[in-house]
Amino acid sequence: MKLFLKKIIFVLPLLLVVTSIQAQYIVSNYIARYGTLCIQLSDSFGIPADLMLGLAIVESGAGTSKNAKILHNHFGLKAGNKLRSVKGIQTRFRNYDSDSASFVDFCVYLSKRKFYPTLKGNFDYNAWLNAMTKSGYSGSPQAWKAKIKTQIKKYNLTELNTRNAATRQP
Repeated sequence: MKLFLKKIIFVLPLLLVVTSIQAQYIVSNYIARYGTLCIQLSDSFGIPADLMLGLAIVESGAGTSKNAKILHNHFGLKAGNKLRSVKGIQTRFRNYDSDSASFVDFCVYLSKRKFYPTLKGNFDYNAWLNAMTKSGYSGSPQAWKAKIKTQIKKYNLTELNTRNAATRQP
């Protein structure tokens, strides 16, 4: 029994480290895959690229969620309150033909919100998060904002806005 406990005490921390490294790898790949798209959409819509990507990481589990894999929905946008069958599952979430269509639709969705005209071109993700929570975007706004801020800071996503600014035409 003591030998078994010693093995568990040795293996458990190792498992936690491996899991953490794997999660960081998944997020890093997600950022590499969608970072440029977020920069392009930021140029078109005036929405911060770091906000888009931070939100997508949280809402889709960096592309690992069922909605992201099956429905190509990276933002948890709903299609209405009625359940409908999509690709063999019952869902209320929007279904997209591609991942990039989900990102574009998210920008279109934000561009229709009342706060959009005053924030368009403002690259302060905190201002956007505050406006989004006031508009009822999230059911648990404080926890939601904290998760997104954590991802933006942890992966230095504000760097995307710097790259974005360098690509803008005067």
